[in-house]
Amino acid sequence: MFKTGTRLLAATLLSSLVGVASAAGFPDRAITVVTPFPAGGATDALTRVLTEHMGKTLGQSLIVENRAGAATTIGASYAARANPDGYTILLATNSTLVTNRYLYKTLSYDPDAFAPIGMIGIGPMVLLAAKKHEFKSVADVVGYAKKQPDSLSIASFGAGTSSHLAAEYFQQLADIKMLHVPFKGSTQALPQLINGDVDVFFDMVSTGMPQVDAGKVDVVAITSKNRLTSLPKLPTVSEAGYAGFEMTAWFTLVAPPGTPSDVTATLREALQAALKDESIRQRLLTMGIEPGDGSAEALTRQIQTERPIIESLVKRAGIVVQ
Repeated sequence: MFKTGTRLLAATLLSSLVGVASAAGFPDRAITVVTPFPAGGATDALTRVLTEHMGKTLGQSLIVENRAGAATTIGASYAARANPDGYTILLATNSTLVTNRYLYKTLSYDPDAFAPIGMIGIGPMVLLAAKKHEFKSVADVVGYAKKQPDSLSIASFGAGTSSHLAAEYFQQLADIKMLHVPFKGSTQALPQLINGDVDVFFDMVSTGMPQVDAGKVDVVAITSKNRLTSLPKLPTVSEAGYAGFEMTAWFTLVAPPGTPSDVTATLREALQAALKDESIRQRLLTMGIEPGDGSAEALTRQIQTERPIIESLVKRAGIVVQ
């Protein structure tokens, strides 16, 4: 059950014993941060918030490169093949490091092989609805879906992403069936929701709530265990009658397999400095993301906890991508 976390932590320890390079002088040029989602989405925004601060700490620019699609596998595969010198790193998610291993018969990268840098944070999603339905509660969504099975469409960031898993879990608990419509990210899904071309969508707080505030979509619930202090009036899905429902997305930085531990340590220090900065913390909280401590150990624990849960959910839902 805990094999993944153990291997990730072992990768850090092993590189400290057989490191092939020194962090002395690192970095002496710009660092590319690959994000596996499109520009303009929640993950992209999070990456840019962090890299701006990290760049100041490191004394070098951090350039964000968007390589979206295929449940983060495009970006992850690209980063996994990069030179393990610290100049290409990956903003990874739970899709990248946990879920994809249960979706793909043949995965184009090894999620266990990345060198961990540190845990960034974790955040819930909000259940949004197209204005045309005038849904005001989870009960409204479920009631419509029960009356008209398979007629209600639900968008996601892509097959196998946190947004998709939230949709599948919700359907299981509510005993309803909706039509899944995958996109490459929130920036592609939201316009379709606003236009009424899709009906509902589990989106991140940072991208979904501005559209709610603008009156373009409705919001009916949040996927966290407890209500967010920043959204105290928004009920949880669990409160709405589906006890135990909780689905979050988490974010971390990792480096290509074989990256020396002194290099990842330098990057980790810069990440931790960003996460300790009060202005950065407040920006993350505003985005609906609870800041982490930037440690590799926190990442290991998160993977250990989540693997059996996600494996079970994927099997029950019968999700198969490839």
